[in-house]
Amino acid sequence: MMKKKFVITLLICFLVVSGFGCKGATTEQEQAVKPIKLEYWTVYNDVEELEKLIKEYQTLRPYVSVNIRQLSYDEFDAKFTSALADDVAPDLVSQHITWLTKNKNRLATMPASVKMARYYDPGQFQDTQIVVDTIAMPTKTFVEKNMVKSVYENVVKDNEIYGLPMAVDSLAIYYNQDLLDRAGVAEIPTDWEKFIGAVKATTKFDKAGNIIQSGVALGTASNITNYFDILSLFMMQSGVKMTENGKVSFANGLKGATRDHPTLKAIDFYTSFAQQTKEVYSWNNQKSDSFTEFTRGNSAFYVGYAYDYPTIKKVAPQLNIKIMPMFQLNPENPSNIANYWVESVVNKSKHKNEAWDLVRFLTSAETVKKYTDATFRPSPYRSQIAEQQKNEEMSSFATQALFAENWYIGNNLDIAKNAFKDLIDGFNKESTDEKTRLKRDVDLVAGAASKIEQTF
Repeated sequence: MMKKKFVITLLICFLVVSGFGCKGATTEQEQAVKPIKLEYWTVYNDVEELEKLIKEYQTLRPYVSVNIRQLSYDEFDAKFTSALADDVAPDLVSQHITWLTKNKNRLATMPASVKMARYYDPGQFQDTQIVVDTIAMPTKTFVEKNMVKSVYENVVKDNEIYGLPMAVDSLAIYYNQDLLDRAGVAEIPTDWEKFIGAVKATTKFDKAGNIIQSGVALGTASNITNYFDILSLFMMQSGVKMTENGKVSFANGLKGATRDHPTLKAIDFYTSFAQQTKEVYSWNNQKSDSFTEFTRGNSAFYVGYAYDYPTIKKVAPQLNIKIMPMFQLNPENPSNIANYWVESVVNKSKHKNEAWDLVRFLTSAETVKKYTDATFRPSPYRSQIAEQQKNEEMSSFATQALFAENWYIGNNLDIAKNAFKDLIDGFNKESTDEKTRLKRDVDLVAGAASKIEQTF
């Protein structure tokens, strides 16, 4: 019976948009159910799951169709810019949170409400009716109260909301239990000191001194997937303020500094894993990328995000992989990097009302739970984190979502990443003496800060 009713509803929709109309429907009501097509661009969202959710949405709004286009990370910006210039821009985009400042003027701000039509069957052999509802959108207070803190801090700009996420990720440590067992590491490390011991125990060299098994992929930039976020986190854990009053501040206090300056200490720690003279040497630029080495069973530890987990299980199902939370230098004041994507509406969209309604649907608590359960992502909703904390694999990411944050607020993340790459590469070069090395490294940090500051 339900199937028959749904077919009748679609038939009514067809009749309305074909000009036959619904009995008693006003012009406004008939206009409200005219078919429209939304263009939705995404990069890393799970398209298969998105399509399932959009089918659910279409049972509510059968007159709205959605075309999802998945672009690569590297091509998104150029194609988005070109589409805007040619007036063929998408209606919705899923954009990385660090792109929000750059794209702010390209985006629409969230309205207080949207007007959307629905079909209503009063029964008793009465005609199906078209009802136009005014639907309240999430407010800033709602976001601040119900979502983890980084969402409010990042999506609210100039007192307006520019989008909402379906998940919020953070960095954790994956480990290969079998490699730890073979190295005699009986217990997983619980802090950085024990972690260093485990890295040393699991790093293997051949007779020529080549690394044949890496304890962890850290210390370089070009072959470490998340080097920018990991180094940022090390600096934050060392007590470094990455920004202050809207300006880059991680180079502050370097004049006359020693190697005990927290920024220098953090970079020294990170790069020590790629320096042959250090006891924790376990990685170099000759290795493949960090993710590949880990999934091939050639690395004991991998620093990554929750979104890595399904891929790891798919490409390396034979590995005995487990996850632990990121170690903290100051457990009383923990820190982590918030890495997530925001569903936003494009300012040039001709269907902002409908696009915002779809964003509202996709980022609602009910829909987010379906999406995060299916894709292994941490929820941005505080009400759902407690349940995720009960899941052994998800618990670390869920807990860390509560305090993770995104420090970069500039308009060109690529410049910031390249600045950190040059910084890491510079620290890894040999120097004749400590005094020369200290001056060089201070200059490297100041130079990186200056480059990034120009993007703010």
